[in-house]
Amino acid sequence: MQPTILKLFYLGLLAITIVWGGGAVAEAQPDPNRIEYWRSRFRELKPAEDPRVQKAHDIFQRLIQVAGRRSDVHPKLFIIQNGRWDITLPIALSQGWIVLSKRVLDICYREPNKGDDRLAFILGHELSHQLLGDVWHLRFFQGVANDRLAQHLLDDVRHQFSKTEHVLARELRADESGIIYATMAGFDPHAIITEDNRVNFFVDWVRALNPGFPADQLHPTLRQRAEELKAHLRRVVDQTALFQAGLWWYYAGDYPQAIQAFTQFRSLFPSREVIHNLATSHHRLALQMYRAWKPGQSPVPFQMSMAIDPETRASKIYQMNRTARFRSLSEPVDRETLFRQHLDQAIQLYNEALQLERSYVASARNLGNALIVRGIQGTGADRQADLSEAVMRLSRALKYKSTDAAILTTLGVAFYYEGRIDRAKTYLQQARSLAPGHAAPICNLGQIAQREDRHTETQHYQRQCQQLRSAHSMPPSAARHLSPEHLQELVIGDYIPSHWQTQKRSTFELNSNAYYRLETYAPGITTLTRSGEIIMAMAHPDYPGQSGHGIRVGSSGHDVLASYGPPTRRLLTTNGQSWSYDARGIAFQLTNHRVVSWLIYPETLSR
Repeated sequence: MQPTILKLFYLGLLAITIVWGGGAVAEAQPDPNRIEYWRSRFRELKPAEDPRVQKAHDIFQRLIQVAGRRSDVHPKLFIIQNGRWDITLPIALSQGWIVLSKRVLDICYREPNKGDDRLAFILGHELSHQLLGDVWHLRFFQGVANDRLAQHLLDDVRHQFSKTEHVLARELRADESGIIYATMAGFDPHAIITEDNRVNFFVDWVRALNPGFPADQLHPTLRQRAEELKAHLRRVVDQTALFQAGLWWYYAGDYPQAIQAFTQFRSLFPSREVIHNLATSHHRLALQMYRAWKPGQSPVPFQMSMAIDPETRASKIYQMNRTARFRSLSEPVDRETLFRQHLDQAIQLYNEALQLERSYVASARNLGNALIVRGIQGTGADRQADLSEAVMRLSRALKYKSTDAAILTTLGVAFYYEGRIDRAKTYLQQARSLAPGHAAPICNLGQIAQREDRHTETQHYQRQCQQLRSAHSMPPSAARHLSPEHLQELVIGDYIPSHWQTQKRSTFELNSNAYYRLETYAPGITTLTRSGEIIMAMAHPDYPGQSGHGIRVGSSGHDVLASYGPPTRRLLTTNGQSWSYDARGIAFQLTNHRVVSWLIYPETLSR
């Protein structure tokens, strides 16, 4: 590797470095910022040729789920087989494409146990460039040829070198975003760099490109990036621990605490997922406030996907005296005001999430639900405006996901309240056809039939509604029992067995109020502690044990229902659902109707 290349390598970890052989001369290429340029000159690497290709696409999709999309950017991945040049090629194109080469996969997986994590960081870095509009760095590396660059490219490089501080600032920003994306998607940031310098992927990358290059001669800007990233790493890891804890409180039904965690994390990383979870926490808390305001009543007599399930114990109102921001519900408060405030906040936040990505169906579905609730609790022009907007938002969401039974069900409810009864029935019937095992469309059709005094039809729908509900209903079982041998027997607030070895530890402060610690242990368990006491624990996909009622990672949703009965809450997540059982203090996370993890929390969190 020649000195010129090393000078250019200040962006080297996440830009193009091309080393030409055989005296090749750089040639100006037409439209290298378009994917057609790369497709016409390089053969795409297929999963059948290299299993790492499918893994790369899977990792990329996980990162997109976390990072979101811009309305004008739809990230896509194109992986090339190394051609007549030796190419190391992660690059973001203006069309939304990220081009990767087989050489990147080779470098990332030189240490197989760190391969997924390192590839996630590289893809996260390039994804950050896409979402921030930083596709400028393409121009730097259209060709590097042993000091025989085309003159116009050299001039461009020299011009850009005069802006090194700006370039470095952008790369550092992308580094930090890449670490955040990767960590939030479940990858290990310590595979990139560690505080003790035992791991430094920047050095590994240089050595992979030039095996004889001494690490102590690393270009100063690369050293700076490594040191900056190391300095940021602790803060980033701690803050992503805050996001993880927010999810746990969300699963456990402790919405006030989840709101605090997501709000604090949002100040660092305002992604669509964070904003959506913050909105959903406000939304669910608003519904709890309604039931405290009007005990025994529902804000909407129809069933919708976001509404708290009928099994939810409405009498349990979440205490909000954990911080100065929330007053205890035992004090005199205007619960109607709290209901409306939280609902307004949820609507505002759903809109913010949709501004980040118009096609984010989860937020569109929940927004339609919230608008219906606010509309039917309003009067006059405000009522009609909310209902009309709900119809518009849900109809738009159907364009992105036309077979979503939950959207169709909620849209049917919106049309009913607008007075368009026939359209309401049409959409509910469509939802019924798409999801014959779901009770909501059937029950809603029964509600309409009853309001229209169609007695025979009402009885028919109510009978079906009851059958579908009872199919998922089982008597409550005994409370869980805990012991140190297995996760389901871990005593919350007690201790960690001595044979568990700590793998990771992160600490965060919540609203200058309390310090929490997230610790991961070798058996596939992560705990959340406060003042040395365990308050929650999560079993991860690699946990080999089982829950108190025999549920393991990989168990089906039917197995969970058979063992635990109907959940207190079914929360939609970007990867599936979370089913919470407050009476037992356990919440299962399911993807493709299979258990991937579960959370244990004390019952007091949901009271």
